[in-house]
Amino acid sequence: SPAPPSRRAAGVFLPRRAAREELLALAARFGFSVDPDEQVGRLTLGERQQIELLRLLSLGVRALLLDEPTTGISGAQQGALFSALRRLKQDGKAIVLVSHKLSDVEALCDRVTVLRHGKVAGEAEMPAGAERLVALMFGEALAPPERLPTAGDGVALALDGVGVGDHRLDLRLPRLAVRRGEVLGLAGLEGSGQRLLLRACAGLLRVRQGRVAVGGADLTGRPYPAFLRAGVGYLPADRRREGLIAGLSLEEHVALRAPRPGVFLRPREIRRAAERLIEAFRIRGRPETRVEALSGGNQQRTQLALLPEGLALLLLEQPTRGLDLASARWVWEQLLARCRAGTALVFASSELDELMRYSDRILVFSGGRVSRPVDAVDLTLDRLGRMIGGELDEPAPAAPAGAGP
Repeated sequence: SPAPPSRRAAGVFLPRRAAREELLALAARFGFSVDPDEQVGRLTLGERQQIELLRLLSLGVRALLLDEPTTGISGAQQGALFSALRRLKQDGKAIVLVSHKLSDVEALCDRVTVLRHGKVAGEAEMPAGAERLVALMFGEALAPPERLPTAGDGVALALDGVGVGDHRLDLRLPRLAVRRGEVLGLAGLEGSGQRLLLRACAGLLRVRQGRVAVGGADLTGRPYPAFLRAGVGYLPADRRREGLIAGLSLEEHVALRAPRPGVFLRPREIRRAAERLIEAFRIRGRPETRVEALSGGNQQRTQLALLPEGLALLLLEQPTRGLDLASARWVWEQLLARCRAGTALVFASSELDELMRYSDRILVFSGGRVSRPVDAVDLTLDRLGRMIGGELDEPAPAAPAGAGP
């Protein structure tokens, strides 16, 4: 059994042999397979998680707080983790699990508290049923209004066997084709891989494998300026840090948006251009207003105003986050106008109503896994919530909307 906490006083360490024996004993007790001589940096995420759990237990902890513990680990490692947690529960340990995966919650929890937008949405004794949990997680969805499809002929974005990732996730898409004028929504809890895909399609993150093409041009491995020249636009979620430059005014942002390298505008021309954009996009500010002084809605209007016309592909993260209803509707009016002109739109949102209302098709991300594209008209709130919770179909090659079976 774990040694009492007094053995772990500051500056006191077990002899190497004793530590090795205790590690192996704890691992055997919980069914973990560990190699005491392996370097931690070479372990998988699941193996590192097991070592961390054993370390905490060796300290004699009585409560464990686990934040998304099944993200990025294998099925076998998940099974071993669940068995260990059930045994710890029997031993009287208190366990707090933070997870968006309904299957994890249903398998492990006695009670559930659901948070939505930073507030407690409700509590439930388990088993509560997936339908109730989905309703607490996402609220009541608005019926998506009828919208004329904007998808046309020609493929704007094509991904073939793409793999992209970071230190936490390894994302793979066998095939994806997005038509000109189509709106593709990316659903899922933040951090599930949507941002990785958007940045890869924008040329800000190189794919590890596979092919990325925009408008028929192969841009795999090309630098970011090549994506810009191909007509790719990208609006990040963090407007103040990534989308705009703090300390610069509206007219200075306009000056940076020169029509081509080497072209310089006179101050009077810059001011007139800024005034035209302020009027056209209803920005509440003056040419000399610094962008950090603008409201969130006006910062988003500024980002849209700075985008060039005639884009082939527009990528967006959380396009209406923090906006009031009127501003959000106005943003989507501008985006859909671009779609009608032939721009393909790929956007990530945590708002299910927004995804179902404006998307032609939706990709669902859950812990680094990606669903096959689903027609938005075929989705319900319950099904989308379950998919976000981890109940994904196996990914398959995706045909563009309207391309037939």
